[in-house]
Amino acid sequence: MKKKCIICGRTASYRIKDSSEFYCEECAKEHFSDLSFLQKLAELDMKAKALKNFIELHENEST
Repeated sequence: MKKKCIICGRTASYRIKDSSEFYCEECAKEHFSDLSFLQKLAELDMKAKALKNFIELHENEST
């Protein structure tokens, strides 16, 4: 499910760590001077997929 920017409603690219506040790239640049404080959603998706694959692999090994 695509996350929406809390300011303009466009598709979000960033979020505040451990928060449900999401921002599109334009709004993030406008409201935060340093984007390194935000998490990029694409990176989180990749980590989630890697974790899912790891769990599935180990589930298959134990059966």
